[in-house]
Amino acid sequence: MDSSSETIIETPDALKLYLSVKPELDRLVTDRSSIEIDVKDYQLIMKVTSDDLISMRSTLNTWYRLIKVASEMVTLTSLN
Repeated sequence: MDSSSETIIETPDALKLYLSVKPELDRLVTDRSSIEIDVKDYQLIMKVTSDDLISMRSTLNTWYRLIKVASEMVTLTSLN
């Protein structure tokens, strides 16, 4: 069963987040899923496709975590 998901995160830091997580695009979470990330204006757009729901969940959890950490780092570095 093919599954797909699109998540749009609206933030003024969309480009910074994208640049922070971009190196991770070269590493697969699983060979049963793929991810595309793009920036449009103030939106970080994440598209995930997978062969099954287990790999979808795994990929989404990994990328949500990466984006959360990147967001926290952008916030911390903006305070200085």
